[in-house]
Amino acid sequence: MRVWLAWLAMVLLAGCAGVPGGEPDAALGPPLDGFSAAGRMSLRQGDRSDHLQFDWQHSPQRDVMVFSTPLGQGLAELGRDAGGAWLALPGAQERRAANLGELAKLVFGASLPLDVLADWLRGAQPEREGIADGWRIVISETLPYHQRRLPRRLEVRRGDVELRIVIDAWGRND
Repeated sequence: MRVWLAWLAMVLLAGCAGVPGGEPDAALGPPLDGFSAAGRMSLRQGDRSDHLQFDWQHSPQRDVMVFSTPLGQGLAELGRDAGGAWLALPGAQERRAANLGELAKLVFGASLPLDVLADWLRGAQPEREGIADGWRIVISETLPYHQRRLPRRLEVRRGDVELRIVIDAWGRND
């Protein structure tokens, strides 16, 4: 019995050592041209707090983001292409705007820096933190992906708006 318990403890400790985490000084990149990312986000604005799942397909010509509840019910689709940005909500007519930030404000109540975040997500910004369009962006955890380092956890803040993103799955969208 003791041998079995010692073996189990050794296996558990070895498993914990292999858990992917962020290397504190590892730079991001080289950048992907396109990506597919799925994960979770938490948005806090003052007393309001929202939790969502997302699936983001990005290429230089097009972005499509599908947001859903934690239980998987579709809430919104945001996208952009050469013709501008669009928002599709269940049971509502599609809305169009010049950029994603304008439409994000209709969904989230804040004009989130989605255009800027695409560059941070795809590893085009080698720094782990910085300021873009007045938003403070901090990448607290990275993970290896096809000879690259990409974000796993991001925090984005401006004023009383705080967005936390966790990437659960990466894919290529080339």
